[in-house]
Amino acid sequence: MDRRRGRRIMVVAATIGVAALAALVVALVGLAVSDGGPALRADPVEPARDAPLTRGRDQEGRQVAVPAAGRPALVTFLFAECPDVCPLVAEEISQALDRVGPGADEIDVVAVSVDPAGDTPAAVRSFLRRHRLDGRMRYLIGSEAELAPIWKAWFVAAQSADEARSTHSARVVLVDREGRQAGAYSAGIPIAIDDLAADIRTLTDG
Repeated sequence: MDRRRGRRIMVVAATIGVAALAALVVALVGLAVSDGGPALRADPVEPARDAPLTRGRDQEGRQVAVPAAGRPALVTFLFAECPDVCPLVAEEISQALDRVGPGADEIDVVAVSVDPAGDTPAAVRSFLRRHRLDGRMRYLIGSEAELAPIWKAWFVAAQSADEARSTHSARVVLVDREGRQAGAYSAGIPIAIDDLAADIRTLTDG
């Protein structure tokens, strides 16, 4: 074998090796994407983590537990007398559920109170009726001692007892069927209704 032919073989072999390596990288990337959670329009939750098991009682005294096995969930944090952000969040969720239609029954929609003193059963019922969420959202209420561990688990800052305005963390968190936090919206800015509706469909269809 002459030197020219040897160099040609080495070049071909190197080219094949690079191509094989590139194919392997593409395959691994594809595997990582397909092995992750559902593709949502919401911001990804990073680092990826399970949704904390959240238990308590709602405005009707019924037991609430989220996430429930095999069911996706939408979890947010509200207080009924909030003058600004909470009514907006409630309306966004209500409209998104409207756009999803009957399939919206396949997702658990839960609000956690961040105002233990103000979120009485009567105040919460009135809030849910105003935003057409009665029967569609479970609103977890309780004492500060009961709710504080939930706020901590979700990395949420709650309403201060002497605050007259909405100063709590404003988030809408989407949980997939495996109980993972799949995505989140910052509720401090308007949420695109179509995006939220699309994410609910993705979670319920998955």
